Amino acid sequence: MVEPPEVSDRSAPESLGAALKDAEPVLKRLAERLCGNAADAQDLLQDTFVRAAGGIPPEVRNVRGWLTTILHNLFIDHCRANNRRPSHEPINDQHEYVTQLEPDGPEPEWTRITVAEIRNATDELEAVYREAYLLHTFEHLSYDDIARKLGIPRVTVGTRLHRARKKLREVLTARFALEDKP
Repeated sequence: MVEPPEVSDRSAPESLGAALKDAEPVLKRLAERLCGNAADAQDLLQDTFVRAAGGIPPEVRNVRGWLTTILHNLFIDHCRANNRRPSHEPINDQHEYVTQLEPDGPEPEWTRITVAEIRNATDELEAVYREAYLLHTFEHLSYDDIARKLGIPRVTVGTRLHRARKKLREVLTARFALEDKP
């Protein structure tokens, strides 16, 4: 009985590496034409190789065509992503009437308050509000976990946290002579 010849595994690293090496010059030229500069073309080529690293699907007959399709689709994805980003325009002499904002304003007053001072201020909260606030803020429990632990509905947890924060804001504003801004 004659055994069939071994079929090479086209997703094996050797065949994928050979296919990438063979297609690289063509893909590089295409990427440079699409991108218009070498740096973006190299990034696009790298993204193509990363995408192809999963292996060549068994239904692919033309590996170079498959890689070209990946590169083209990635280029379109990059273009779409760039179109979703807001455009940034440098401020120059043509923008003399545009008011520039101060890059770093003064530090807000509340940044002086430490976590220990906030913990101490919770003593002035009513017990039901303090308990929910401490469980959520310092023990990082979810609303559902707090509701189970306290035996209350989940919506009540939100109400108690809201009231605790409101009262805590009043306490801290009075204690540290902060300006109360809504």
